[in-house]
Amino acid sequence: MTASAPAKKATWRDMLRGLKRRKTLAMLVLGFAAGLPYILITGTLNAWFTNDGVDVKTIGVFSWIIIIYGFKFLWSPAIDRAPSPPLFGMGQRRAGILVLQAVIVAALGVISTVSPHDAIGAIAAAAVVCTFASASQDILIDAWRIEVADEETPVDLLSSVYQVGYRLAAILGGAGALIMAARIGWNTTFVALAGLMTLAVAGVFIAMDGPPRRRAIEVDAGAPGARIRNLAITPVMLFWAGSFAAIFSFMAFALEAPDRANAGAFTRETGPLIIFAAIIAPVAIAAYLLRLEGRPRRAGDDRPWPAQKAFDAVYASVMEPLIDVLRRLGWSAVLVLALILSYRFADLVWGAFAFPFYLGDQHGALHHTNDEVAIASKVFGAVMTFFGITIGAAAILRVGRLPCLFIGAVLAAATNLLFADLASGGAGADAFMRTFGLYGVFPVLQPLADALTLQVTIDERLSRLMVVIGAENLAVGFASAAIVAYLSSIVNPRYAAVQYALFASLTMLIGSLGRGALGELIEERGFAYVFYLTAALGLVAVATSGLEWLRQARAGSAAAAAARHEPPTPHLYQEEKPQPVE
Repeated sequence: MTASAPAKKATWRDMLRGLKRRKTLAMLVLGFAAGLPYILITGTLNAWFTNDGVDVKTIGVFSWIIIIYGFKFLWSPAIDRAPSPPLFGMGQRRAGILVLQAVIVAALGVISTVSPHDAIGAIAAAAVVCTFASASQDILIDAWRIEVADEETPVDLLSSVYQVGYRLAAILGGAGALIMAARIGWNTTFVALAGLMTLAVAGVFIAMDGPPRRRAIEVDAGAPGARIRNLAITPVMLFWAGSFAAIFSFMAFALEAPDRANAGAFTRETGPLIIFAAIIAPVAIAAYLLRLEGRPRRAGDDRPWPAQKAFDAVYASVMEPLIDVLRRLGWSAVLVLALILSYRFADLVWGAFAFPFYLGDQHGALHHTNDEVAIASKVFGAVMTFFGITIGAAAILRVGRLPCLFIGAVLAAATNLLFADLASGGAGADAFMRTFGLYGVFPVLQPLADALTLQVTIDERLSRLMVVIGAENLAVGFASAAIVAYLSSIVNPRYAAVQYALFASLTMLIGSLGRGALGELIEERGFAYVFYLTAALGLVAVATSGLEWLRQARAGSAAAAAARHEPPTPHLYQEEKPQPVE
């Protein structure tokens, strides 16, 4: 495959045939190893907490752990260039993955030995260690996948196989864990899951070392001198470190003294400072550096500091991609950042409370069993997410990215109203299902439930849950396809990996940060009130996506008019053409 050849999409036949190859089989197992700790820490633990009666407020604070995944790009340069541990003659990638997998297995082992009631602090500490190791493992797996790709096993095939392994881990770590826990208890379930993670270590031994392709640290020639760069990157790193310290120190305090911790006050008082430190200040510093580009350097500007290579690595990996965004978008970057920050809020902010809502028995929760939630959310819901992504991808090809981005925002906000209806008794869902005769549809899944030995009867109550979860997962799948397409369209290919990771982390920040306060609000007002609130807050994403659609339509119309030497005529369905990248 030459550089100019169009990328070929991997089909199921390609993937099955590719499993005969060593690289592809290794990728499947490594994808499983990447997905399992993520689903266990960010989802399955919340189900355990709910079964054991941990309050919703504590679950909300605990869920801040997900922020670690969102900001793994900060330490990715260090992980990427770390020396290779001397293990079995492995290269840097494989040896690093093996060390991190050992840490993950050990952390899961610690979690399996304690109880949320007696040692939630120990669970939190082990979960933080597990999450850092898992996020770092992801960095090395992504690098390995790119480095070993060739004509026989192209990166598209490896990426598709990776997703299959990842989704398989999500099913086993989600539905499988719920089913096992109902029969053998949560501690034994986590022992079994730690055993699964141990088996997944086989992926490292199946894999082969790729050729070393470390990119040299290169700072743009037009960038300011080393002294100015270092003075700029230092406060940015301190701001990010301070944001992490503030979040996780409060998390530790809240888990240690839940009666004295006030997550709502923390979010109101410290949250804006975190947003300033993590987003506004780095963007402002990047804008200042952009103004300095091309200016003559003064004496001493190029004098290196101690550890200058480390400063250059961070600057080239983090600041230059951010400066590039501002260079290309100008003041439009404000709208783009607002869109990215708000787009996933409506579904992310309450994601940590899905299991408490399905399994709990307070604040308007539904009090379903583990088996019922397994088939409704982790089996049927997973299938509907797949359909949502497929429909979203097809719609993007048919009507364009920006209309789909807007529709996805509307759907993501609206589906919160469906959950509000369920929390209020489900009268609306009941009327809808009776009108369209849907109560007779879902019992066809009873043989599947019986085949899985699930102790469930798919009655009207469970059918309502399934149709609401199905609708929400369709909407989330559609919106996910839309935001991925949009983010991919605004990155510069030169900085594609870092810029996409940066944008993806920003989509998680606001929703994740609001979870602590939302947990307290659920305890005070109930689930129904919170779902109405999140639906209303989702209108921010509707507004920003609509404005971005209008902005790109006008930009595209203006460009077309300039080419024709005619006055511009706004057209809402015309998207902005990609700008050439130097």
